[in-house]
Amino acid sequence: MQKLTILLITFLLLFSYPVLADFKLTGKVEQGNSTYISNEEELSGEVLDYYSYDNVWFKVKKKLDYPSYYYLKTEYYQKSYDEKTGYDNETIDLIGNYTQKFNDIYRNKFKVSLKDKEYINNTDNSYTSYTLSYQFRHQLNDLNRYTLDFQTKEYMYKNDSMKDYYIKTYKINWEKEINDKFEIEFGYQIKEEKHKFESGGSNKIRQKYSIDFKYDL
Repeated sequence: MQKLTILLITFLLLFSYPVLADFKLTGKVEQGNSTYISNEEELSGEVLDYYSYDNVWFKVKKKLDYPSYYYLKTEYYQKSYDEKTGYDNETIDLIGNYTQKFNDIYRNKFKVSLKDKEYINNTDNSYTSYTLSYQFRHQLNDLNRYTLDFQTKEYMYKNDSMKDYYIKTYKINWEKEINDKFEIEFGYQIKEEKHKFESGGSNKIRQKYSIDFKYDL
């Protein structure tokens, strides 16, 4: 709740200045819950666990020279369990995005995110992470377009830096329109996970190939 209070105060201060009159503000407030009920014969109908959650986010968007824009978004999320209290957590996420488009051919997109996740009753799993992303899109012609994505994400654990690790992702997608009814997209992604210390876990490299298509019957 303390993080939610900080979030609300920050936005009230921001929007107390008339200089922000040209900005567009969107947001959402959501509350919900989930009940886990046993389907085993001897425990049929018995409630195994229950959790409730709150989710609040605000986004401020500013259009620049059309069609470029940027936005700032902040999100608060909390979840509380009746039984598995070790999963109780509060998260606040700050996100910035800047999209720059040159006519209808080229587009650059830069994105940065900072997340703080606090496990209330299991502080060893609490961490801070940051994400840096860049995307380049090129419309070659009316039928062909490709996109390049680069992302790095680092996790820093508050009580045990030996668990720290980062993930780097590289992705390319090629979209091709065969005719008015048929489109196909080829994708390739490589993801590298590397731990800063040997005791933190195993390093991993994952690759993924994909083919997507759309055909209007």
